[in-house]
Amino acid sequence: MTAVLSATLSAAALLAACDDAPSGRDSFAPLEFTAADIEVIGSSDSLAVVQDMEVLSDGSVWVLNSQPPFFAGFGPGGESLGVHGRSGGGPGEFQMPSGFVTGGWEGDAWVFDFARHVITRISKPRESLAVIPLRSDVLPPGSVRGGMNMLGNSVRTARMGHEIILPRSTATMESGPLQFRFALLLADLVAVDPETGAARDLVALGEVLDDPSGDFIASEGAFPLWYRLWAPCGDGPVRVHDRVRNQLRGFDGSGAEVDPIDLPPVPFSEVTPHQFAAAVFRMRQAQVTGDVAARLTEEDSLRVLDRIARTVRGRPDELASYLPRYVDLRCTESGTIWMHPLDPDVGGLSGGRRWLRIAPDGAADPAGAVQDVYLPDGFDAFRFTESRIWGIRRDENDIPSVAFIALPGG
Repeated sequence: MTAVLSATLSAAALLAACDDAPSGRDSFAPLEFTAADIEVIGSSDSLAVVQDMEVLSDGSVWVLNSQPPFFAGFGPGGESLGVHGRSGGGPGEFQMPSGFVTGGWEGDAWVFDFARHVITRISKPRESLAVIPLRSDVLPPGSVRGGMNMLGNSVRTARMGHEIILPRSTATMESGPLQFRFALLLADLVAVDPETGAARDLVALGEVLDDPSGDFIASEGAFPLWYRLWAPCGDGPVRVHDRVRNQLRGFDGSGAEVDPIDLPPVPFSEVTPHQFAAAVFRMRQAQVTGDVAARLTEEDSLRVLDRIARTVRGRPDELASYLPRYVDLRCTESGTIWMHPLDPDVGGLSGGRRWLRIAPDGAADPAGAVQDVYLPDGFDAFRFTESRIWGIRRDENDIPSVAFIALPGG
């Protein structure tokens, strides 16, 4: 581990020069919420770890569960709309549900099933399942991959106008695990017409974004991979995080680029060896145990974490340059952008309480377009509208409930 970590730092100067570029932007006054601001609308004994959420135009909410039954629905007043979704390959069963289509389709909630390679309606469980097939000539089975988190199977898909946007990668394990991992970051965004199945290339991220890894070529070991964060903003452009330029790039429905939005200075510029070790701990654990889902005891975890921290070499700014800056990017129907900075103190390549709220006219108004928003502990945000932040509240016993936080003026 020592040799590998030391080798990775040879490209740190290339990354640091890009990450430290000033943006010259002031922020709105920070907005901080507490537990008293959380409004719970419903819960279910079936909920385990919520992986995704979809909020429909009628106010109903559907959640994607980590285990069967995969789906639970709640009405605007919290009433149960049903719990369903068995694991399997038969009618009404799901093999690997990997995320909702953000924005839904025709007023319903749809989920992408990675193993079946289809998009399925789940918000009408009492009716026969409606399916949007994905043509294998444009989107071969296994090619729709998220490229956002190597330790999970989440895949982001989203509605943009009358089409659904999916990330496509041509990566295969035949080229080797290393090339497979890097190729996932170069996904193309493909637009699919749900009515005809026709698909077209929208934008190739590997061609428009510079590679933040510079000349670094890893040989082995556990290293964080840089997230490709993207989100359609309603009928507006697809916004993509460009780490090298410290911008949000935008591409319209034709794939043409629109004005970028400059981001504030990077959320952190230094990390300690212990923070770096905590960030890559789960990835290292997966390599050692051979199982992403494996869990060590708290005592063993601390011992392994300390051991990894002692092998880390590099200056604090060099170590910081190898971590993702942001771990999530969302957009409202009207174009307001929400970004979740990585928090080195939380560990696991995840964010903390802080989110960035970016005005839709950020490109035209570079001053005062970004606001820091702090969410309460125990609240995980999944969806944003102009009036509410939707997510999951976990109580003192870690029991999840569907909840929201009302935004001022919403």
